[in-house]
Amino acid sequence: MTEALARAAAASREVGDVFDAVLGSVEDLGGRAVTLIRAAPRPDRAAVGPLRDDAAALIGRHAVLVSGAGFVAAPGLLADAPMWLEWWQVAGASPAERLAVDLDPASPGFYDYTRYGWFTVPRDTGRVHVHGPYVDYYGTDQYILTLSTPVLDGEEFLGIVGADLFVRRLEPSVLPPMPPGAVLVNSQGRVIVSRSARHLTGALLRGLDLGTVREAGPGEAVEGDDCVLARCGRLPLFLMSRRL
Repeated sequence: MTEALARAAAASREVGDVFDAVLGSVEDLGGRAVTLIRAAPRPDRAAVGPLRDDAAALIGRHAVLVSGAGFVAAPGLLADAPMWLEWWQVAGASPAERLAVDLDPASPGFYDYTRYGWFTVPRDTGRVHVHGPYVDYYGTDQYILTLSTPVLDGEEFLGIVGADLFVRRLEPSVLPPMPPGAVLVNSQGRVIVSRSARHLTGALLRGLDLGTVREAGPGEAVEGDDCVLARCGRLPLFLMSRRL
């Protein structure tokens, strides 16, 4: 392994550890959701209501990074609500509050969460997903990432669980191990955090080929056309650094 590959692999493992810790808690939340739904003869909003304590605990456990977490039901899952978010957020030192959105399809302000990648990608692929960075207009008005994973009972899709992460709070944890000039991107090649003055958060790196590294294992680095790419943990996140 070349020095550049070794350096990228080591950095990607450190960055991946940050995200994998949150992902592990999100997966635990998904297991709790399955347990509650299975226990209800006819699942309704009350059946998933106890998830608020689990979501609040997740937020508290990762308070430096996480601004919100919860469960989003598959349409038609709950007997008393065609659509439902059991999603909780924190602002400053205040207790967690449930995110209130308009779920009335007849309303001009209808929040159709089935259109968003954080819901559709786990539903359609059965895999974990990273949505963003994007500006959270429904909550913090800051750049966030949403990590989401499907909630499955056997092959039945029950919904998703996830967590929102502040991008600006990620930087102290993930920038130090990154090589100078490196960027962390999502599966579409959009920049999440950067050690390059050329690439800002939210920028799309057009022409970046992630094909080979998508199949790499966590912490593995591969040679690109003019760069080194490494997968960061179990999520579809990739470290890209140009060859010197």
